[in-house]
Amino acid sequence: MESKGFTLVECLTTLLVVAILAAAGHYLNAELIPTQRVIAASNGILGLMHRARAEAFTRGPLLLCDGHSHCERFRTTDRLLLASDRDDDGQISERDILERLRLPAGTTLEWRRFRGEALRYGRRGNLYYQNGHFLICNRRQARRIVMTVMGTARIEPDPGARCP
Repeated sequence: MESKGFTLVECLTTLLVVAILAAAGHYLNAELIPTQRVIAASNGILGLMHRARAEAFTRGPLLLCDGHSHCERFRTTDRLLLASDRDDDGQISERDILERLRLPAGTTLEWRRFRGEALRYGRRGNLYYQNGHFLICNRRQARRIVMTVMGTARIEPDPGARCP
């Protein structure tokens, strides 16, 4: 007489495979994906900063600012604008916008700075008495883009950052 069903060994093997897949999925969701989003965002922001610095030589003053406020303020954001500062007043219109950058899902950017509501590049590619860093966060993963008054920037890991 043949019995229908599963043996204890088959059930335990199946449970073990499911547990391994669940653990791998949790790792991907909790650690790997946020880390890759922060890396992608920091590389995109640094690229935009390099473009701003290079184009300031030919276009004149440029602003890198919060994409939600059109350079009126800089709060925690997920969007950046690169815009021409034709009037030298810090205010921009739609025609002044050169590029928009949206950060990956769940990634935020905070500008911790010395002064100003926008990062302003002068005709020589330098910043107007501004230094500080951008803090890029996604869950508990973080990186900083540190900038100098000369307009240069570098990416640093920030394992101790207090991300929201």
